[in-house]
Amino acid sequence: MPAGAGKLPSLGALPLPPAVRPAVAPAVSVAPPATPAPASPTDGPPPRTAPPLSATPYSTLGSNANGLVILVRMDPVRFQRLPRNVFLNNLLKAIRLVMEDVVLINVESHLPVELKTIRQQLAAKQIIGFGKNLLDVAIRTTQLYEPVLLAGDAGYLPAAEIELIEEDNSRKKLLWQAMQRMFLS
Repeated sequence: MPAGAGKLPSLGALPLPPAVRPAVAPAVSVAPPATPAPASPTDGPPPRTAPPLSATPYSTLGSNANGLVILVRMDPVRFQRLPRNVFLNNLLKAIRLVMEDVVLINVESHLPVELKTIRQQLAAKQIIGFGKNLLDVAIRTTQLYEPVLLAGDAGYLPAAEIELIEEDNSRKKLLWQAMQRMFLS
């Protein structure tokens, strides 16, 4: 065996192309992990693993001149077509509004949006949620087609998805009765 034939060159001795060269990170001092103290009842809630609800992404359409917000969760293409939805336009007309009087919000996450965020950014006074898990404060405290007054003076009306209501006359009737209680009383 020739001299040096059994030795492999060290990785540091091999030239690496520029795209593969390891970056040199500055030295960081890391303290050893402290032993966690037993949790006491006054320590507060455990850390969240989900992002805060104020960071729930959503997109909007409309101007909100009258403070009405309509929440939905659907794909972006269907959401862009929603202002031309005949059922929704007729529903708004029945309470003396038009599409230009509302803001449509498409919740783009499985997480709900935060009422506080909507109120701050859109001055929402009344909210209709077409679908499940759309608004943080209404997840466990509301029933479909039962309008409620939420924190402050925001009215909220939870309903089934628009597509389900369009195809079901009994749901249309329940929604209309709830809207009369919320908007026309």
